[in-house]
Amino acid sequence: MEKQQIIAFINEQIANGKITPSDLATITSTNSSVVVKEQSSPANLINIFYTIGTIIAIVGVGILVAQHWDEIGFAGRVIVTLGISLATYIFGWVFGKPEQKSLSQIMFVFSAALAPLGSYVLLHEAGVTYDQTIQIMVATVLFIIFGTALFFSKRNILVLVTIGFGSWAYYAIVLKMFGSNGYYLDGDFIKWASMLLGAAYLFIAYGYSSSVPATDESDAREKRAIQNVLYGLGTLAILGAGIFVGGIFDLVYIALIFAAIYGSVYVKSRSMLMLGSLFLMAHIIKITSKYFIDSIGWPVALIGVGFLVIGVGYMTYYLNRKFISS
Repeated sequence: MEKQQIIAFINEQIANGKITPSDLATITSTNSSVVVKEQSSPANLINIFYTIGTIIAIVGVGILVAQHWDEIGFAGRVIVTLGISLATYIFGWVFGKPEQKSLSQIMFVFSAALAPLGSYVLLHEAGVTYDQTIQIMVATVLFIIFGTALFFSKRNILVLVTIGFGSWAYYAIVLKMFGSNGYYLDGDFIKWASMLLGAAYLFIAYGYSSSVPATDESDAREKRAIQNVLYGLGTLAILGAGIFVGGIFDLVYIALIFAAIYGSVYVKSRSMLMLGSLFLMAHIIKITSKYFIDSIGWPVALIGVGFLVIGVGYMTYYLNRKFISS
């Protein structure tokens, strides 16, 4: 059939009432989604190559600096580290067009990966000790630099980069303030500080998509991925640090675990659900080995833990299938 014949046939069917405009709209939307899916495959392949290339290049820079540290001299060390970091940061800005978004984000990641090493090389060569005070200053400066890029370029990956440098500054401040007071030696304050930081990650993740609306479908997927990473990191920080606190906090910790599992359903985060379930299993084993082995015996304790772990596994599968995957 020729194109005009097809159009005439469709018009005839519409006139006879056999095809409605909504049917045409359904066909159009279905075909459009197929086209978008087909177009997204090459884009995903390019992103994979960008990522692999970035990892290889960063490893190459590290090996180059390690192998030729003495030969390349002060200027070479700074150029290979801080110079490349500055150049890729500029390229991240230069690739500002929407179709260059992936390449821009890769450049920013490359820059962020080399920036701490470059700052260390520069300060080390200048004879400055890289202590906690200097780390606070460096991390704060990098936080401002990449935060500025995030504010103006709106690249989603810069959310993680900026948060990473902010977390570095946060821990440096904590160790600077409390490391000499005995808290650092037993790790108690680090545990509570990590849990506080994890809560901040969760709040940032929850408010990110609503505060910064997505511009298109690709941007929405990126924002969702950033959210999932932050939900996972926040859950890991809270539950990972909390499991080592012990004492009366073991009861509170159980509530935190179930809060994480319930929260994963609310925000539809698979990473939060999986981590909550894993730490629930770990906590069951910890409590059993700590309080019940002497009373019921090791074999009986193992049997009980085994069935509990099976129950947790089924609960995880059920919640993921019913509330998250759907």
